[in-house]
Amino acid sequence: MFSKTDRTGSGNAIPSIIGTSMKVSGDLESEGSVQIEGTIHGDMRCAEVTVGRDAHVQGHIYADVANIHGSVNGEIRATKAVLSSTARVVGNIIHEELSIESGAHVEGQMMRRDAEQARLNLVVSETS
Repeated sequence: MFSKTDRTGSGNAIPSIIGTSMKVSGDLESEGSVQIEGTIHGDMRCAEVTVGRDAHVQGHIYADVANIHGSVNGEIRATKAVLSSTARVVGNIIHEELSIESGAHVEGQMMRRDAEQARLNLVVSETS
């Protein structure tokens, strides 16, 4: 997905911000950081995403780093996923590193990326 050494979205770069009054319908793609404070109906692909406390995402998130403080209804695929105590996630979380604060609400499976790859290899091997 994204290289651990290529952190285009981190550092001194200014994040793209979807404000509280904004509603976006459609997929969102960025090579940098995106901060969501409003509502997204669509899939997101970015280096780093922060879903604010009152934000809502209806769709899948693909990111190197996903900081979730608000609501996500969809799958999260991230190298590093951080769910704060205010996070509400309905969907699977596929990760390499996962942090969940007490109070976070999660409905779905949590799977390490290497475990998912092993499962995919097993399924491919069974069909041979």
